[in-house]
Amino acid sequence: MSKSKRPDSNPSGHGCKRKTFSIEEKLEIIKRFERNERTCDIARATGIKESTLRAIRDNAVKIKETSMTGITTISSKSVRIRPKEIAEMERLLSIWIEGKKSKTTFLTVKGKALSIYADLKRKSPNPAEVAPFRASCGWFSGFKHRYNFHNLQFSSESSSAEHKAAREFPAVVQKLIKEEGYTLDQIFNFDETIIYYKRIPGNYHIPRGGKSPLGHKASKDRLTVMFGANASGDLKLKPVVVYRSDNPPALKGIVKASLGVHYRYSKKGWMTAQICIDIFAEFFPVIEYYCKKKNLAFKILIIIDNAPSHPPTIAELNPKVKFVFLPQETTPLIQPFGQGIMALFKAYYLKRTLKMLIAATGGENAETALEFWKRCNIKMAIDIIVESWNDVTKECLHRAWKKMLPNLIHDFEEFEPSEQLKQIKTSCLELAKQVGFEEVEDEDIDKLLELHSNDLTTEDLQQLADGQAEAEDEDEEDDDDEDEDDNEIQKVTPRQLDTSQLSGVLSVIEKQLQWLEDNDYNAERSRIVVHGIRTNLEPYRQLLYERRRLAKQQKLDIYFKVVRKRRLEDIEPHPSTSGITTSRSASPSTASQ
Repeated sequence: MSKSKRPDSNPSGHGCKRKTFSIEEKLEIIKRFERNERTCDIARATGIKESTLRAIRDNAVKIKETSMTGITTISSKSVRIRPKEIAEMERLLSIWIEGKKSKTTFLTVKGKALSIYADLKRKSPNPAEVAPFRASCGWFSGFKHRYNFHNLQFSSESSSAEHKAAREFPAVVQKLIKEEGYTLDQIFNFDETIIYYKRIPGNYHIPRGGKSPLGHKASKDRLTVMFGANASGDLKLKPVVVYRSDNPPALKGIVKASLGVHYRYSKKGWMTAQICIDIFAEFFPVIEYYCKKKNLAFKILIIIDNAPSHPPTIAELNPKVKFVFLPQETTPLIQPFGQGIMALFKAYYLKRTLKMLIAATGGENAETALEFWKRCNIKMAIDIIVESWNDVTKECLHRAWKKMLPNLIHDFEEFEPSEQLKQIKTSCLELAKQVGFEEVEDEDIDKLLELHSNDLTTEDLQQLADGQAEAEDEDEEDDDDEDEDDNEIQKVTPRQLDTSQLSGVLSVIEKQLQWLEDNDYNAERSRIVVHGIRTNLEPYRQLLYERRRLAKQQKLDIYFKVVRKRRLEDIEPHPSTSGITTSRSASPSTASQ
């Protein structure tokens, strides 16, 4: 009876081979242990099983003696060397799992593993020599152990079960709403999405330098954005932006609390459990204040997906806030924000980005498209995120709850998110052609919007994996350029608006606006534009007014202080030659009396 072969074995010789370690190789592994490197890290770096590494570590004394005497005292151990394509696939797969919004199962991991491996095999110089890979149950167990993904489960639930859960869950929510008496103002949904702020239609990307072809780094232009709003659409919470750098140069001198978003940092630019906990602690007072203004009880229901970055402990943050987690793998089927809201936001984001490009490249001495994209930074992205989120209407946010709460949602056909999405896509296509991307078609716009998703491609995963060390080095260089040490980073002086320069800028703008009014034959057009700009500049005018008022007040205060000081000197007693104390303010008649 023949022995059963391992799933990854390959009789043809293209697969796993056996190798005997030399003394030098064993000594190198021992040195890693002596540097306090973890067994799992050494295993990932070398592709050697942890059991083999531990055996070498336990025999360190004998191995060192052997190296000194040259006499072999222990037998060499034969180990399996895994194909480099499998090792690379697992490295990329681990990054994909870490950034996955929903919980993953064996079937979803297997599908992604096979997809990544197929891409790596296709890019190999000799694809025919690459070992076959089946993503077996045995491989899955080993992969979980190597990367400490112990929460991954062997699950064979079919898509029919997911659709069944999606059909049944809304009834559960509606029953809870009826029993607890929640109103649409008290029911919220939160969700995250990804934005690549340097991607544009037609596969045109921003170069890192003038010499290289257009390209981008997924690890560098990638943002995670969280949105939240209630079912009535009446309260849109400030977005949360998670970036890979805590102090990017574009935000130097800016007080982060003054941004239109909650800015947070994580090493890979992903939402984390700790960020989620911290941000909800900040959301609750805002929601409580909203309820108070609406004369509602602070009794909140939050529906959210069961992503790893949404820990169950958030349900314990406030006893008046109840969290309900969506069933596994049902997020795209019934989650309100997944019913066109996220897609609509991304379309608005693209539209506003293209408008900025047109504005920057129009007129004399304007930027080129290349110069504009090179100038794009995290600050610009945040500004566009804020404006694009404002573009999403109250009615669209309300309409998105139709699948979850069909009996409570009013029918606004004209505010159907999918219909508005079509209109925005058409507008984006027209703007892209106006910029100069004549060859861009509808499919390019769709493809670009689809790229803003959590399911990263193999190329994106490779850029994330390879770019992390480079990104960290650049962050350190940026920090060194900005400040000499970490303590000085915290002491960066906020940006200042010089009063005289502010006055000069406003004066110049006013003159230009007057020119538009005096020279435009279309009075209505100039009226709308000039009025809009003047309205938007009002906060700066108010700031200038307050500064001038305070400066004038300070001058008056100084004058009155001098006068009071002189009066005090006048009434201060002075000794006399006769021994009688007198005062300067005493009149001659008083003194004589």
